Amino acid sequence: MELIPKKPAFNFQNLSIVKKMAIGYIFIIFIPIISFGLFLYNQNYNSFLEEYAQGRQKIVNQVLNNINISTVHIESAYQLFQNNSNTIAYLSGNYRTDFEQVSNFLTYIRPLFSYILSSNSMIDGMTIYMEQQNGMIFRPEMAKMDEFKLDESIQKLPLGVGKWVTVNNVSDPNIDLHYVHKIGNRNFEQDIGLLDIKVTSKLIKPLFESLNLNSKSNLYVLDQDRQVVSRIEKIHLTKDAEKSILADAFQSNAKYFYQNVTGNKMLIESFYADNIKLHFVMMEQVDDVFSGIKKNKYVLVLIVATLLLLLSGMYYLIASSITKRILKLSKHMRQVDENYFPLYHGEINKDEVGHLTSSYNAMIRRMDELVNTVHRSEMLRKESAYQMMQAQIKPHFLYNTLESIRMIAESNDDPEAAEMSYTLGKLFRYSLSGTKSETYLQEELENVKDYIKIQQIRLGDRMQVSFTIDAVIDNFVCPHYILQPIIENSIVHGIASVRKQVSLSIRIWEDYTFMFIAVSDTGAGMEEDRLKLIQRVLNGTLDPQALQISGGGIGMMNVNERVKMFFGEGSGIQMESKLNEGTTCLLKLSKGATQ
Repeated sequence: MELIPKKPAFNFQNLSIVKKMAIGYIFIIFIPIISFGLFLYNQNYNSFLEEYAQGRQKIVNQVLNNINISTVHIESAYQLFQNNSNTIAYLSGNYRTDFEQVSNFLTYIRPLFSYILSSNSMIDGMTIYMEQQNGMIFRPEMAKMDEFKLDESIQKLPLGVGKWVTVNNVSDPNIDLHYVHKIGNRNFEQDIGLLDIKVTSKLIKPLFESLNLNSKSNLYVLDQDRQVVSRIEKIHLTKDAEKSILADAFQSNAKYFYQNVTGNKMLIESFYADNIKLHFVMMEQVDDVFSGIKKNKYVLVLIVATLLLLLSGMYYLIASSITKRILKLSKHMRQVDENYFPLYHGEINKDEVGHLTSSYNAMIRRMDELVNTVHRSEMLRKESAYQMMQAQIKPHFLYNTLESIRMIAESNDDPEAAEMSYTLGKLFRYSLSGTKSETYLQEELENVKDYIKIQQIRLGDRMQVSFTIDAVIDNFVCPHYILQPIIENSIVHGIASVRKQVSLSIRIWEDYTFMFIAVSDTGAGMEEDRLKLIQRVLNGTLDPQALQISGGGIGMMNVNERVKMFFGEGSGIQMESKLNEGTTCLLKLSKGATQ
């Protein structure tokens, strides 16, 4: 019994190139770069801390800007009261009866309080303390001046000056913040009240969130007198240490600095909210910011020494496995030239390099087939050119025959037949001898005139023709043979089918963007259903095969499609007609396509 050899459990040569590159990336690039990066990080530890502190400064400054904007909105509430005549009248006591005072407060003043509170979520409450108590006091909006509980110096504020004040409550981390402003009488000569706006904690809350306080950080909030009004303390400090840190924060010109406190390196940052006159001083333990990296630093350094011993050998194994067969294939590809297409017969495995080799062989086979196909195509092209040269003899024979007919007609004194033969020859030359798909509008018009001249001979005095040219058409490029189908449509379907005398007018004019050509006749016209069918085909909302089913109109549709392809959107044919009155066909040609 023959034993079947077992396939090896792992064959590195048959691994996909992606897996090989992944192994190379992990062991040759990823791990060394991470290790080297950690080494550099350890060498530039202070630089990382500087970037961390600068990033924190930018975030907090943005939050402080938002706080300043919110304070402006809060301060604007004062203007609503100061500029409200009903509020001034109430605070001045200018009422003859109690009913008038109550009515004015309930109708105008209390709704103003409600509007401000509902439109600004940062305001927790508002109270106006009245200087004069010669009327009724409506609570909680109004109060007596002697009930004001804040600093008495605020009552001495001058008119037109507001002030932000905080209530000192160090044990509570929430800041009790107020904005006060004197309200003057109509002439702004004397103060008649004091507006007290209590602000919610929402104003300062985004700042606390941006600071991202942790278990190794302290935050101190100080007023403009540098008195601590609130603190969040996670690191216990003595009074002297706290006082020293706050003094250094105010004396330092920098917005952040590092200082050793109780044997630990601390990052001290200071921020100032200008509008509310509050200082914020934050202290954070530096080692806690990058604690995770520092713990793993020493372990990673030990790995570097081991990796250095393996990098050279691993790089050789992986690189040679990938590049050896690629180099062989590259050497073979250099042998290929325009007359020699050899197949590669080397080792072809099932990985990406093997797929590349198989694709190369398939490409070589295809190239060999294409070269033979091109050769056959060149032979066919030469044969076609020879046949075209022979075909040119036929139009010349036709032109010579028509010229002979013209000469015989002139010799027989028949100028009408001679003229018709001459004009017909010009038409054939224009339609059969053209080698270009483009022409000038002037040449197209001359061809149409020849065609009409022949039709006039046939129709006699029944058709009167007029031309009106209000445009420069000598150098206007257009597709070959676009006017004659429209003229022919008017004569065959509109003029020839009636016995009365009719007219055919061709008018050409232009504006800045379009060249317009209108062909109008006073012939038979068409029914409304037929007109709508043609209009829908021309504007593209109906299949052109509908014209084939109903009969006629194919030439007009072909001209419309050629014009749209040549001149672009906005160009094309528009048609209007009335039964027994005539038809007008308008051709719009965009100038932009010819520039």
